[in-house]
Amino acid sequence: MTYRDAELGVVTVTVNPRARSIIMRPEVDGLRVTAFWGASLAFVRSTIDKFRPSLLAKQTDLKARPQLTTEDVEKMRREAKAHLPRRVDELAHMYGFHYAGLTIRDAKTRWGSCSSRNTISLSLYLMQVPEHLQDYVILHELCHTVHHDHSPRFWALMDTVTDGKAHALRTELHNYHTA
Repeated sequence: MTYRDAELGVVTVTVNPRARSIIMRPEVDGLRVTAFWGASLAFVRSTIDKFRPSLLAKQTDLKARPQLTTEDVEKMRREAKAHLPRRVDELAHMYGFHYAGLTIRDAKTRWGSCSSRNTISLSLYLMQVPEHLQDYVILHELCHTVHHDHSPRFWALMDTVTDGKAHALRTELHNYHTA
């Protein structure tokens, strides 16, 4: 369902039976909402109203960022496919990690992921962050080939491969956005 909100713009509401809460994603010209099965439109609207100030602030931040053109994204994709596989191989060899495969995707909600089969997926938007943060994300996913969780053992391994800077690098990465 779609409706127009005077402040937020076009609000698109979808229902996901697996959702357990209301998820709101501000966009430059609107708001994308995922609701759980059975959530009424009145409940969704009251939830939006409850978070309206922060949603508007995030929308303002999005509007302030330069918008990427299709050409920009395709150029970044080419750069990512040329650079990231080589860097993943270098870091895997340096620290003794083994992974099954690598894909570069247009992921906008996460920097990377590692499947249960140890296939690593990286966002092409990594090309917008400094190299030391690219390395952090790559090492994060490589560590997931050993520990498929965020347990203390995972973070201990991350600290080993980042000279004890895992949490500081994670905090620094929060200053950047995928798109």
